[in-house]
Amino acid sequence: MFKFLLILNLSTGYIIRNRELPICINCLHFIEDKIYYPYDQIPCDEQYGRCKKFGQVNLISGAIKYDLARDCRFDVSKCGNSGSEYIENPRHQPSDQKE
Repeated sequence: MFKFLLILNLSTGYIIRNRELPICINCLHFIEDKIYYPYDQIPCDEQYGRCKKFGQVNLISGAIKYDLARDCRFDVSKCGNSGSEYIENPRHQPSDQKE
């Protein structure tokens, strides 16, 4: 039976993992990365967005440097893959996963 299900999934061409996990862009803590083109470089996927739940304060200037959302999701002591610190943003509608 397992072989039949695997062949069925492969025949459609879609194998999408982690669909049930929360998405950072829908979280209350997510800070979207702003691009002020042409002066800023276009961020790659690893540098897209920050998390205001985790960061570090500069002790001299008081400026806060927030951690990248990607790094927070890979670190189990922060949000982790499961999104343990995820809070639904009431102003943001969850994105429908279009196929």
